[in-house]
Amino acid sequence: MKKTFIFLILLFYKVIFAQELFPYLQAPSQTSMTVSWKTESNNESIVEYGSSETQLDKTSSATAKVFSDTGYNANYYYHTVKVDGLAANTKYYYRVKTGSRISQVYSFKTLPIPGQAATADGHLRFLVLGDNQMRDVPRFDSLVSAAKRKIAKLWGYDKDPSDNIAMTVMMGDQVDVGTLDHYENVHFKKNRKLSGLLPTQTLVGNHETYGTLGMQAYYDHFVLDDVSYKGVSSGSEAYYARQVGNVLFICFDTEHPSTAQVNWLNQILPLANQDATVDWIVSQGHRPYQAEQYVGDISTWIRNTVMPVLNTSNKHVLHIGAHHHLYHRGQLKNFPTYQIISGGVAWDQYWGMATEQDFDDVQKTISNWMYQIIDVDINKGTFNVESYSIGSIYEWKDNVLMDSFHSAKNKTKPDTPSILNNFTGQGLELPLTVESSTYSTTSDELINSTEFVFSKTPDFSILEKDIYRDYENLYGKKGNRVDESKDLNEGMDITKATLEAGALTNGTYYAKVRHRDRNLRWSDWSAVKSFNIINSTAVNTKIETDTIAYKPNTPIKVIYTDTPGKAKDWIGLYKKSQTPSGSSPAQKWNYTNGQVSGTMTFGTGLTTPGMYYAAIFSNDSYTELAARKHFYVGPFVELSSDKNVYEVGNAVTVSFANAPALAKDWVGIYKVGQTPGEVNSTQWKYINGQTNGAFTFNGLAKGYYYVQYMLEDGYQAVGNKLFFQVGDDITQLMINKTMFNLNENIIATWTDAPGIVKDWIGIYHKNDDPNIDPLVSYTYFDGKPGGSIQIPNENMPKEVGEYFIVIFTNDSYNEVSNRVQFQMMDGTLGTAAPDAHNNELQVYPNPVNKGDKTFLKSKYPIDQIDIYDMTGSLFYTSKNINSMNYSIINQSLPTGTYIMKVHSNKLYTVKMIVK
Repeated sequence: MKKTFIFLILLFYKVIFAQELFPYLQAPSQTSMTVSWKTESNNESIVEYGSSETQLDKTSSATAKVFSDTGYNANYYYHTVKVDGLAANTKYYYRVKTGSRISQVYSFKTLPIPGQAATADGHLRFLVLGDNQMRDVPRFDSLVSAAKRKIAKLWGYDKDPSDNIAMTVMMGDQVDVGTLDHYENVHFKKNRKLSGLLPTQTLVGNHETYGTLGMQAYYDHFVLDDVSYKGVSSGSEAYYARQVGNVLFICFDTEHPSTAQVNWLNQILPLANQDATVDWIVSQGHRPYQAEQYVGDISTWIRNTVMPVLNTSNKHVLHIGAHHHLYHRGQLKNFPTYQIISGGVAWDQYWGMATEQDFDDVQKTISNWMYQIIDVDINKGTFNVESYSIGSIYEWKDNVLMDSFHSAKNKTKPDTPSILNNFTGQGLELPLTVESSTYSTTSDELINSTEFVFSKTPDFSILEKDIYRDYENLYGKKGNRVDESKDLNEGMDITKATLEAGALTNGTYYAKVRHRDRNLRWSDWSAVKSFNIINSTAVNTKIETDTIAYKPNTPIKVIYTDTPGKAKDWIGLYKKSQTPSGSSPAQKWNYTNGQVSGTMTFGTGLTTPGMYYAAIFSNDSYTELAARKHFYVGPFVELSSDKNVYEVGNAVTVSFANAPALAKDWVGIYKVGQTPGEVNSTQWKYINGQTNGAFTFNGLAKGYYYVQYMLEDGYQAVGNKLFFQVGDDITQLMINKTMFNLNENIIATWTDAPGIVKDWIGIYHKNDDPNIDPLVSYTYFDGKPGGSIQIPNENMPKEVGEYFIVIFTNDSYNEVSNRVQFQMMDGTLGTAAPDAHNNELQVYPNPVNKGDKTFLKSKYPIDQIDIYDMTGSLFYTSKNINSMNYSIINQSLPTGTYIMKVHSNKLYTVKMIVK
């Protein structure tokens, strides 16, 4: 009887849970809210709503759309109901209904009128979340639950989240792949704690573009068609602008950069600048502005094209990125704009896992799972952001505040500093410490940054040294903790700057300094002081141009430093084919007039397209003082192709436009990772004097390629680099063997990978589907087109069984290599684990220094030793040893990793490293 009772209770809860509907709010406005939910049948879509929980006296309805995908045979009913005719900034209660199934009662709040607050005390708040992705790991749902707890703790456990948060800002990669399974079980399911209470604003990430449905699933699920600002619509659901109160969100699609987006921005921004109801502009794009891990995996389009436009507005306060599964915060050097990576909880990203670099425009990088709350106080004119952590795989944290920053209007900038040094005497020797006055301000803001600049010109047109630092710089692991960051500037006095020995050449220098507060306001520059450096060992005469390509008849600026300073030192512009002499005069030239360093501008530029160089000469002679600087004059070439992906055997059509059509200009095709001039092109053709045209290339083998336009039979490239792909499963993947003990490591070797920084190696159980089933592990390899890597211990399978290993491209589930099957054994196979010391065979020292001996000690006589390099080629062999002790001198082995096969009573395989 007792067991029956328990069974009935469990059955009751199972039925109740199965019948419950979970609404999802989106497309908020001042007068409407869109409610979505998913069922397995029945297209009835009803929303009952009203002004109280007990009075849901109004109804809106629609008919569900039915979708199909792998695992869903026309049984994915997606309900979307627009509830309109609502009052602005008003709370409503609602529930959704399909047939006999009825949800709990939830609440939402419409958006406030433009320029106004959402709360009675004058606030407007947003929750920022990013990178959901992981289907079967309880991370994102934990992040959502933590955010809900924090909201309740901050503003009252008796309040609904919508009482204080206007909207959730979702930063892309809301799914791992664009499938119905992931939209249901990743994006919607893991958001349940808040998605029925707060409307979600979405963004296109790279993972939305993958999977069986790709972007179509994004368009099917999200309502973004009618989002506009001041009547200006993007015409695309992939990017849009939405005003909430006094904040304008400008949301970009970084996966599909386009001129159309920039043109749309140029329509939006002037309207926002003139709009008195907009005080703050927040821009968003999935790929970030900068990143200190997986360096280069950013949106250069956002950084170089979009941000310069946004910087023209003094209302632009913050750019939010994602894509990297950590938090970082920095600020633009010359604009009062923050830029962050929001955090997210997807695949692990910790110190030591990738290429890393400390950038000046990033103040802190923290490898934690984090989210942000933006709090705008409309009455006080402040914009505040707090970033909270729930920890990492190494340590759980309960909503620990890890960072906060702000922007406040109408605050004074810091006081103008001064340089305290009294530079006297005939000259100074390096090292030299330059000290500014103490930071001071009439506001309550603390110091954030200092900048010292040093120049040989009094107008600072050429900077010899620019020392820019923040009061803190969180970069790199702290001790052994790869999820904690070390403050590189801890204990540093940033009001002092030291010029080390050799940092400057001899001569007179000019210096100034400025201070920045934590409201991102710079002080005025200090008064300039000069000093003279003597006895420096550095000599650095250089010549540069302000760019490497000029259109005809446009100014060419030449920058020069550390010349002898003679009155008739001079700079000339020459064609590439010219040798400077009296019989081969410069195209243009001018004297430096004795300036040691400076700039020289040739205002009308050069007319004839071609390759040129700038050279600097000594005292009216043809003696060159520095290496020449080559540059191009002519139209900017545009390359395009009819496809991005070609089948093997199909012709590849490459078009070019706006070419200079110089003698023997040519178009070359290279494999990704190859450098023109170092290797021959795969195929090439002269353009034969055409300014516009197209070429057809046939017979390209499988591979990842790029095309470049080259000048005058050389390797000077102009125009864009055009990428394309021929065939599938291009990348060839090999591993060192196919049977491993549990304490052994796989050594993976590959060729012809796409060369993208977030290409990765995945390990799966045999017969798994990477688009559906969870992976065993993933390993990035820094986007190298070819090479070898040892799969780290922590990424090796931990259970006996059959697996496969494969390479994916660009953080996606697009397989680009062959799959290699392998088996993990329980240790009884009889092969020695790499680097292991066991009772039967010892190999030591390992690693070994080049030239030193490697010793082998075996329980049984050794018959033969073979050493292979990582390509599988036999590098060394020794036969008929017949001894239990043996030594190898590694003089002939280059540094690297090798596989040693020892034939004894059985075959032992050992990984050997030569340092």
